[in-house]
Amino acid sequence: MAGGNPGPQCKFSHELGPGDVASKKPQQSHTGPRPRTDIETSFRNWTFLIPKQNTRYLIPEIGKFFQLGWEILSTDPTETGQQVIKKLATEEGLAMIKTLTDRQGSGGLQISLDNFKDETLPFLRTISHPDVLSSLILETPLETICTFLFGPNGRRAVSLFKSTATIVGSCASHTVIQDEEFLTVAVTTCLSALERIVELNQGAQVIDEFTSILNDLTADIPVRFLEAGSRSLARLQRRLGIGATIPLLEHRLDKPASIRPVFTLGQDLPGALSDLGRRHDNDHASIVDIKILPTTQEIQSTRVEYLPSNNPTKHHLPGLAGLLDRQFRLLREDTVGQLRDAVQYEYQRLNKSTNAQTSSKRQRNGARNIVYQNVALLRLEFDRKKGLEVVVEFDQPIPLAQKTPKEREEWWTNSRRLLVDSFVCLVSSTGQAIFFSVCDPTPTAPPKDKDGNDRKDRLADYLRAFNERPNLFQNPKRATLMLSLVEENAADVTWINSHLKKVGQLRQSLVEFPGILLASFHPTLQALKTISRTLDLPFSHLIAPDVQHAANVDIPAPGYARRPGFAFDLKTLAGGEQISMRPGLPFDDTKLREKSTLDAAQRIATLNALSSCLALIQGPPGTGKSYTGVAIIKALLENRNTAKLGPIICVCYTNHALDQLLEHLVKDGVGQLIRLGSRSKSQLLTDLNLHHVSKEALATKTERHEKYELHGELDNILDEIEELMSTLRDPANWKNVKRYLENHQTRYCQEIFGREVDEHGFREVRGKKFNALSSWIKGAPKRITSTRTISELTGSKLQEMSGTERSALHKHWIEQSTVEGQRRLLHILDSYRQVKDSLKRCHQEVDLRCLLNAHIIGVTTTGLARNLDLLRRVRSKVVVIEEAGEVLEAHTLTALLPSVEHAILIGDHEQLRPQINNFDFQSDNPSGARFSLDISLFERLVNPQPGYPKLPCSSLEVQRRMHPSIAELIRSTLYPRLQDDVSVSKHPEVDGMRRRLFWLDHNNKEDMSPSKLEQSYSKTNSWEVEMVAALVSHLVRQGVYQNEDIAVLTPYLGQLQKLKQRLRSSFAIVVGDRDLQEFAAKGIDDDDAEGPTRVAGGVRKTTLKDALKIATVDNFQGEEAKVVIISLVRSNDERRCGFLKTSNRINVLLSRAQHGMYVIGNSETARHVPMWDRVITILENDENLGQTLALCCPRHKETQIEVSEPDDFSIFSPEGGCDRKCISRLACGHACINKCHSEALHNAVRCLERCQRLKKGCDHACAKVCGDPCDPKCQVAMFNIALPCGHVRRKLACHLAQTPENVQCQEWVETVVPGCKHTVKKCADQSVKGMMVDYIMQSSYDDVDLDESPCIIPSCGHILTVESMDGHMEISKYYVTSNDPDAEDAILALKSSSVPFTSEVKNCPICRKPLRDINRYGRIVRRAWIDEATKKFIVWANAQFIPLAARMGQVETRLRESINETPTVNTPASQPAELSSALGRLSLEPLLVAGARDEQIKIIYGAQNKNIRYRDISLLRTNISRFLHDVDEAEQPISRIRALVEDARRRRGITTELTDIPSMLQVRNRLLATVLSLRCDYAILCDFITHRGKTASGENLHNFHLDLALNRKDCEKLVTDSQSLSQPAQEVEGLLYWTRFVALERGRSARLSDEQMGGLVVRACDQLRSARRICNAHRSQTAGMLEEVVEAAKMLRDATFYAPVTNEEKAAVYAAMAQNFSGTGHWYYCVNGHPFTVGECGMPMETSRCPQCGAVVGGNHHQPAAGVTNAADLEAEFGRRGR
Repeated sequence: MAGGNPGPQCKFSHELGPGDVASKKPQQSHTGPRPRTDIETSFRNWTFLIPKQNTRYLIPEIGKFFQLGWEILSTDPTETGQQVIKKLATEEGLAMIKTLTDRQGSGGLQISLDNFKDETLPFLRTISHPDVLSSLILETPLETICTFLFGPNGRRAVSLFKSTATIVGSCASHTVIQDEEFLTVAVTTCLSALERIVELNQGAQVIDEFTSILNDLTADIPVRFLEAGSRSLARLQRRLGIGATIPLLEHRLDKPASIRPVFTLGQDLPGALSDLGRRHDNDHASIVDIKILPTTQEIQSTRVEYLPSNNPTKHHLPGLAGLLDRQFRLLREDTVGQLRDAVQYEYQRLNKSTNAQTSSKRQRNGARNIVYQNVALLRLEFDRKKGLEVVVEFDQPIPLAQKTPKEREEWWTNSRRLLVDSFVCLVSSTGQAIFFSVCDPTPTAPPKDKDGNDRKDRLADYLRAFNERPNLFQNPKRATLMLSLVEENAADVTWINSHLKKVGQLRQSLVEFPGILLASFHPTLQALKTISRTLDLPFSHLIAPDVQHAANVDIPAPGYARRPGFAFDLKTLAGGEQISMRPGLPFDDTKLREKSTLDAAQRIATLNALSSCLALIQGPPGTGKSYTGVAIIKALLENRNTAKLGPIICVCYTNHALDQLLEHLVKDGVGQLIRLGSRSKSQLLTDLNLHHVSKEALATKTERHEKYELHGELDNILDEIEELMSTLRDPANWKNVKRYLENHQTRYCQEIFGREVDEHGFREVRGKKFNALSSWIKGAPKRITSTRTISELTGSKLQEMSGTERSALHKHWIEQSTVEGQRRLLHILDSYRQVKDSLKRCHQEVDLRCLLNAHIIGVTTTGLARNLDLLRRVRSKVVVIEEAGEVLEAHTLTALLPSVEHAILIGDHEQLRPQINNFDFQSDNPSGARFSLDISLFERLVNPQPGYPKLPCSSLEVQRRMHPSIAELIRSTLYPRLQDDVSVSKHPEVDGMRRRLFWLDHNNKEDMSPSKLEQSYSKTNSWEVEMVAALVSHLVRQGVYQNEDIAVLTPYLGQLQKLKQRLRSSFAIVVGDRDLQEFAAKGIDDDDAEGPTRVAGGVRKTTLKDALKIATVDNFQGEEAKVVIISLVRSNDERRCGFLKTSNRINVLLSRAQHGMYVIGNSETARHVPMWDRVITILENDENLGQTLALCCPRHKETQIEVSEPDDFSIFSPEGGCDRKCISRLACGHACINKCHSEALHNAVRCLERCQRLKKGCDHACAKVCGDPCDPKCQVAMFNIALPCGHVRRKLACHLAQTPENVQCQEWVETVVPGCKHTVKKCADQSVKGMMVDYIMQSSYDDVDLDESPCIIPSCGHILTVESMDGHMEISKYYVTSNDPDAEDAILALKSSSVPFTSEVKNCPICRKPLRDINRYGRIVRRAWIDEATKKFIVWANAQFIPLAARMGQVETRLRESINETPTVNTPASQPAELSSALGRLSLEPLLVAGARDEQIKIIYGAQNKNIRYRDISLLRTNISRFLHDVDEAEQPISRIRALVEDARRRRGITTELTDIPSMLQVRNRLLATVLSLRCDYAILCDFITHRGKTASGENLHNFHLDLALNRKDCEKLVTDSQSLSQPAQEVEGLLYWTRFVALERGRSARLSDEQMGGLVVRACDQLRSARRICNAHRSQTAGMLEEVVEAAKMLRDATFYAPVTNEEKAAVYAAMAQNFSGTGHWYYCVNGHPFTVGECGMPMETSRCPQCGAVVGGNHHQPAAGVTNAADLEAEFGRRGR
């Protein structure tokens, strides 16, 4: 397969397949369009070889046509190859094929041979190319070709292949074949093409010529040439019913070697074979005809279904067909049968039927279900994604009768009923049963139109559906629900339509099946039907032999390994050393044994697996099945290219097992891995999921065109469906009646609606409006009283009908309109499904390319069945099935894809068997043994039935998990050859236990079930729960075992639930695990209140449940733990052992432990089971069974401790040791008062002795207990401490009393400040009293009278009088003060606060700390803060803008310099000429660059998806956009403060407006950034249109249009803002870019006519005149821009484009701005505070206008103009930035 089209950022490594040939790079050209690639040129020339209509075909061109077609497809089968096949399927291509077939048989043998080589063979190779055969998107065109090639009655195909067989046979009959490769290719190609034609045309099976052709081929051609085409040959023989076997399969079974005496009873056969006739309409002899879900008749049937036994001799079909039939019927009965029985029971209840012959049994074995009563069908809905939906309502469950809506919502949520995707069945008393799935009630939002606008009709329907969406909890009496049909068919849709809104008229129920998902069984059953249809299953002669044969068989090597000269490269198994093995020949494994890490059994199993086409590997517990499987997979990957294996498919039964296997492979360095399915929980595999990988792969041109066409068709279908749904929702609407009459009763329509009616069906007559239809119905003359029938009214005049007749006729029209609408709906739904299926195939084509590039494909058995059609096209030769002993045979059969030549099954049939639902089908049930559905294919092949062969099976023998004493339990019972690795003997003893293996025997009875129903589900034993909890607590207290080192296993879910509840309520101290280490390393606190709690000594407190694993036996296969505790649960007088009576579960139970295992159970209850008996005997012999469990104190091992009851642990081992007192000292040195315990618990003990540590600086002892951390400072209370000021503190902490000089006196010296009346003085010491507080009067604090001269004390602690502080803070600059010395408050009014940059934050005159926290000067300080923030904003904005402007110039220069260069197209070699996004359709649809500027650029980037030309400018554009956002007025400090003030005023109810509008807003940078943004977008558009109107492949794009209306609006806004803010330069820029965008759109407008475009050009000329006028008026501010105006006028006049070059003056401005960052004194403020710069020497030499306010700036003779001040603060800030 050719390589796919991965996206540029695809993380998945896409390798080139064998067909991926790199195309040559196009030759560079300085002008004109991009040259075509070689493959494009070849395809173009190939299409030219097709003669036009009405011309004679040139015979010599036929050969060239098909040869060139084959060369193109073999070079690029993905992109151009798809176009070749599509072209062949057209009328012209089929005409060429007809010419080819018409030439067959003409001329002699040599001519025929030449024609075959030059014409026929290339054609057959083209249509049988593996990528063509596997393609989903080429399925329809290939079918067209093959059907045409078949011809009328097969004559065309017979002629072609008869001639082909003759030629190939004559070549093969030569004694010395000159070209063996040619003959092999010819035979393989012919068989493959013939197979496809016969498969697509069933009529071939009755045409004898095809049989003769096949017989001639097999008779005349040597076997070695048939090897590669053996699969096609086998399928052809099977299709044509020849009966001959393939010569290559010499390992077929011979005649029966044994005869079994049997006595058979007659069995009621299926379908028409039954003597009693068919049971129901779904009873068929062939499973192909059986519907998976039960039909209504099947549900109502009382006859027992036909269930074939496991004896093949009793099947009604032989061999493989019989096997598939049996697996399908039994699996369906096991899954669907339980649903059928539950529905039948509910149907009988609805009808109150007394005839319940089978209902009791069926209900007993049926699925658990919930029934909802009084169901009514409300309406139909249609969702564009989810399809047809049904809204139903039913009675609320009884518990919700008195609940509020919120309580009802919580109840539905917590009960987890009727969740999305839940499986339900509607049961009606009429006998109808329809299966649904619950779907999300939220409708899918409608897509927008091409202009990005909502379609009003679709939006209105969406809003209606959204507002009317059902919910379960809103109504107190009735719940509503949205359902979708599981299997949509016409009969069900018609029935639903006819029973809508019949509330209370029918008895209907809704049956829910919790926990049952359709996806768990439906795909597998469907896959079995598919295989049964073709009987295309590899190894069928081994899996389902037609005859009995008791002898063992030899398994041949895989088909790919039987090719001459093939040998396996085993260097991955030998540590890199080169070792090879040829299957079928002796192999010396000496070197492999020396170098390999595999043990002997693993090594033998690996070699056998590689050498056998169907390999079985049994791996007892702990022997390394997964390790061996990974070794085999890595060995196969090493030989992948040599053997042409394709992807290796790894199949597991569960998602958990699949994740483990794939993670193991990834960690071992295996790449190119893909996982199918969305239920993975592995973070490691997230990026390897097919859904993720395929999103980054690109579709081909053919696929994109196909999807474009399909989406258009889908839109039309959806419009029609919406119209139909509207009709069906309101059938009596006058529009529906009018539409019906227009189609069927034109005359009546004309009479009623002939005159014009408005949109509401009203007609206006003499100024009055009346309903046309209603007026006719009600307007009958009273004198007419006839009552004719509908048939009699046909043709009658409307005005001569009575009122009754009119109403009857109107009702008839509505009914007929509804029937017609329903009929149309069924047809249009079929079209909808077909289009959706076609779209799905388009998407799957991309998935297929990704899969074909993979080395490993991981999938579950269910996922494989669901994706069977896709995986069949992958052509994988190898499949590896893990845990094969646990997989149902039906699942394994579906995994054996037709292309598989090598299957490796790894498992252990002695462990868990497959899980099934129906106990009547289980092998350990005496009545179910004849079905044995729970026997896997793996087990059936290893342990076959009598009379059938046993296949070789390799067994692993060395276990590395269990201690030998534990392993002995399964070695003596199941695995006599099981060996122990030397490492397991070194497992440590279990801490706290006397023995590592023990069965605690007891006779405490299991709990009584409260009801018989519960009895059938689960069992519990409360005594064992307590015993397990006590034992777990004891083990955890040893302080040795971390999380998940201990596992608790039980066979019952009920016991599991009780254990979880019990252990959740118990707490223990355990060693911190790796999770806590990661938290600590990352600084994350584990603050979960219910989670573990940290305590001393590096340990933590947690619940016992969180300290170990708890699971059922069935869910613990493949897992292990250091210590395992088993609760057997069952203890009864009847000795019923329950689940644990099978050796498989016992095996799993006893083989999970590594170091130790403890079984708690009643040995008498279990002993009657043979395996338990042997296990118990072994334990008794070793004294490992008893009624008391021996504990061991690790510190006092001589102490004997035995427990037999849960309470004994707390008596004899309260802390996990013994009952003696702990003799170890705590870390503090005190004695431990606890009982004997582990070191971990010992370190966690909190010492309660008095702390004896002394505090620094005093002789006080710590007041806390010893185990608590001491306070860093002494907190002992000291009394009556004298302070330096003379006052005495009554009480102080000791550490404060040690330094009284640092204690602030709290005594008040009450002095009231005039005016505010505040008390301002506390007691102070002498140093404070001597502090200078008035520097003018040289007064100290002690000198001033606080009543006359109040003081202010800042946070720094220094003191100043208010008068001094007012002067220091320059309060007179901000406030109007009174000159009256007697005034109580000197401040009278506020001066202007809007003058910017006039404030600065003052510092304390003593310590220079800022004075920011004095309320009196708060306004001054905040004014200074605002000024400071604005200054920083100015500096930052300029520092950001200058580099952006400089980069813009550089990028523009690079674009101009590369105009004449051929574009660099970063296209993978395997994907020449790939187009992307909307440009991919090239000639199919024009490109429209429209919308906002962001949307335009996105379209251009999409067109240049693989072109790096715009990479730099794209990054620059992003930075400009970010800068434009950051310099917006709303983001500036003064705006944010203003917003806060307004918000505060609004919340306080202040409604007056702020009149003090800030004038500090720096708008210039926003305008500059806007200009830069327009400049950037113009550069991209100009470059793309002028020089780069090309696709990603480099091909010129001539058909594209522009709509730059929004660009011009942006320019107009820039002009308006610049005018209002007196920014002439930016105003000119806006006018220039407005003109430039007009010039670009000229001649390419998508919206404007030529006349409208002319008007824009005239307006652009006016804009340029305005720009010229502004430049002349503001020469200094628009220096150099006049030249740009001239260039723009030229561009507009000549219709040429240019990228504007930054003029010298503008460049000089930018350079000056950049230079001024050095802080050389160039910055000034105008009179209004706006900053500006002066160049050269830094002193002004000429006057100008402020660019922001127009005030005079600059100056003359180095003197600034009036009001201009130096901006030293900005210079300082720029200086810091510059440094």
